[in-house]
Amino acid sequence: MRAHLAAALALLAAGQVYGQALYTRDAARDPGARSWAIERAALPPFEPPKTADGHPDLRGRWAGTPGGDDLEEHEYRDISSPPEESFLADPPDGKLPYQPWALEVRARIRAGLARGWPGETERLYTDPQTFCLYSVPRATYRGGFELVQERDAVLIVYGFGHYYRIIPTDGRAHGVGPAVKMWMGNSVGRWDGNALIVDVTSLNGRNWLDQSGNFFSDRAHVTERFALASPNIIDYQVTIDDPSVFTRPWTIRLPIRRARVDGGDRYANETWENACHEGNQSGDDSRALGFQWFRGVSPPK
Repeated sequence: MRAHLAAALALLAAGQVYGQALYTRDAARDPGARSWAIERAALPPFEPPKTADGHPDLRGRWAGTPGGDDLEEHEYRDISSPPEESFLADPPDGKLPYQPWALEVRARIRAGLARGWPGETERLYTDPQTFCLYSVPRATYRGGFELVQERDAVLIVYGFGHYYRIIPTDGRAHGVGPAVKMWMGNSVGRWDGNALIVDVTSLNGRNWLDQSGNFFSDRAHVTERFALASPNIIDYQVTIDDPSVFTRPWTIRLPIRRARVDGGDRYANETWENACHEGNQSGDDSRALGFQWFRGVSPPK
C-alpha cells in the first residue's frame, strides 16, 4: 500500500509541474519526429512573413509539444505516460547514443523513480522539474512560450515558472566563460536565411531532458534552429553535442504550433501565468518520500 501511495504521489508531483493528463492503457500514441517528418513533407512551399528588419517573423505565442515522458519511443508505461514516438530525428533509430557508463547511470536513475517499473530498487531522484526547475532545451519543446523580436535580440518568455531568455542577435560572443554554469545557460543567436539559430553554452546539466531520467552534463553544447514551416508551425530542431556523455551529437526535431484557446479555432492573445512555486507542495512531498535532489553527473576522466 505504501509503495502504491509513493508512486501515486510521485506521479501527482510530475502532473503538477507539467499539467499533463492521466492516460489509460488504450491511449493513442503521441506523435514525435517520425510523424512530423511525414507532415512536413506534405506541406506546400512557404515563404515566411518578414519583420521591418527583414528577418522571418516568429513573433507570437507558441504551445509545447505533446508527450515528453521519454525522448525515446516506448509503449504505455503508466497513467502519466502514454505510448510515444521518439523525439529524435537523428540517429535514425531514435535512440540516444549514450556512452556505456552513461547508460548505466540512466538505468540507476530509472530504477529509483518509484513508478512501478520492473527492476526498481530504492527511491533515488524525482524529475527536477518537480521542484519548479527549468532548463534549455526542455523548456522550449515541452513548455508554451511567447516569442518577441526586436532589432538586435529575441526574447522568449515561458509560460512556466517566470523563466525567460534574452537572446542577442547582434553578432556578440557569449557573455560568460566556460566556468560559469546556469540552469538556462547562455544563449546567443544569429539569422541564417529564414531560420533563427541559437547557440547555447554554460548549462549546468542539473535538469533532465524528460521525466524518465535522460540527461546531459554541464559540458553540453546545444544548438537550436527555429524556422517557420507554415504560418502557424515552427519547425524546431535542437542538436546536443556532449562528447563526455554521448558517442556522437544527436538531434530532436518537432513541430511547435501556435497556441490555441482551449484547443479550439482561436489563437491565444495572452499568456497565462504558471508560477509553479506558489503553493506547490510537490518538492516537499518528494523529499518526504525519500527522493534526492539530482545534482548532475560526473563523467569518468
